[in-house]
Parts: sequence; structure tokens; C-alpha cells
Amino acid sequence: MEVVHLKSMVNTTLLELLPAKETPPTYLHQAMHYALMGPGKRLRPLLTLLAANVATDSHLLRMACVSELVHTASLILDDLPCMDNATMRRDRPCTHIRFSESTAILASTNLLNLAYGIIANCPNVDASTKVAVSAHLSHVIGSMGLVGGQVADLQNQPVGAKSEVEQLYHQKTGCLFEFSVVTGARLVGLDAEAIEALTRFARAFGLVFQLYDDMLDHSIFAQETGKDVQQDVAKTTLLSLYTPEELRGAFSDAQAMAREQLRRAGHEESLLAALVEQQFATFNGAAQRLGS
Repeated sequence: MEVVHLKSMVNTTLLELLPAKETPPTYLHQAMHYALMGPGKRLRPLLTLLAANVATDSHLLRMACVSELVHTASLILDDLPCMDNATMRRDRPCTHIRFSESTAILASTNLLNLAYGIIANCPNVDASTKVAVSAHLSHVIGSMGLVGGQVADLQNQPVGAKSEVEQLYHQKTGCLFEFSVVTGARLVGLDAEAIEALTRFARAFGLVFQLYDDMLDHSIFAQETGKDVQQDVAKTTLLSLYTPEELRGAFSDAQAMAREQLRRAGHEESLLAALVEQQFATFNGAAQRLGS
């Protein structure tokens, strides 16, 4: 099954999971639709589906959408005036600008609530798997994951080593990729060795992805990102710490690690590997443009 078709199935499932826009409180539900159903890559749900070898049962699609709900909720909060004070997201005004700050916060909270409800109520998934997925998501969202990453990003304290920035990148980005692929693996009963390999893959893939996001913050990409750029000018990033040669080396090393871990997980010639290679091509193209 082609990735474009999987993405369409994800979008259909997301729409089915949301309360109808006409259901009271309508303004809140409209904001949720606006934030969630805007143009997006749906990369995280795709990672779940492909880690599970594209088993497109309805329960797998629902569980795959959990990461997109969490991701969208985090973007809403990240854009708020008290956070990054952004104006554009996915090529249109941020949710707090289109609606209001209070509505945006409540929409984000409700998306997170919906995510946990989907896990709890998903049919054809055994209780132990639901508990494992819920516990993993709690860790990913919490102070050791997305929330902690956001705190560190806002504080922007000087760091003494690149490894500290890499850990921040894992909290901001890699941990939700990890949740996505590990959830797919759990749903189809992959063994502990495969799950560990996919966990290491997600960390490497998240590093490359965040390096790419750093590059997109550069002004030369202003017309292509669909969001505000130069948000990280005053922040410590790997892009600010690396020389061009080190940046190329970091890209190469992380991509090699991601490929090796996919091979260890049995995905060396899978649709998951193909999607990853497609992403790497985009990342590398951006790196070449930035260095030219």
C-alpha cells in the first residue's frame, strides 16, 4: 500500500475521532478541527503504521492517530505568546490567533485528553498493551519528554556539551517518534529486541529531523516552511555549535545509525525504510542549500 493512501486513511480516521464542529461547545471543537485537520505530513502516524508493517486494521489506525493528536496539542502550546509567540503554523495563522489564547489552550488540553481516551477505548487491543502504551505516552509528554524539552527550550541556558543539546532534541522531537514506532511494534507483538532497535532508530531519526528543523529556521527557507522563521536566533542549537563539516558529519552518522537500527528491527527493505530514505533526501537537500 502506498504511503499517500495511508496518509489519506490517517486523515479520515482523525476526522472520525474528533467531535463534530457543530457539537457544543462549537467554538472549542472548531478550534480542534482547525489545528488538527490543517495540512500536515502525518509523519508520526505513518511511522506507527509502517513499524507495524502496514496492518491497517481500524484499531491500528486509531492508535496511530494518538501521536498526531499529541503532536498537534504540543504545537498549539508551542506557538502561544507565552512560549514562542509565533504567528504562522502550517501556512496559516496559529490557533490562538485564529480563535483565542484561552480557546487554543483548552483545545490543546482536549486533544491530549482525547489521545488517552482513544488508547483506553480501542477495541481489539489487550489490556496489557493499552497499559504499556499509556505509560509510554505519559513519559513522552511529561517532564522527561515534551514538557521538559519545552522548559529547557524556553530557559535556553548555556550548555557545555553538544550531547546536552542532543538530549534536548530527543525530548522535543525524538521521544514522540519513539512512541510512534514502539506503539506500532507493540500492537503487532514484536519482540523486545526489535522494540529496542526501533527505540534507537527513533533517537537517531529525531536528531536528523531536529537538525533539519533548525535549518528551516534560517531565513532562506522563509517562503517554504509555512511557519515563522528565525525563532531560534538567540537559542543554542547544534546548527550554532557545529562547523559545516561537523554538521555534515552529524547528518551522516545519525542517518547511518537510523539505517542500521532499522535493519536490526527487520525493516531494511520495508516501506518504513523507504519513507525514512525519502525524509533523508529532503533533509540532505536542505543541508546542501544552507551550506551553498
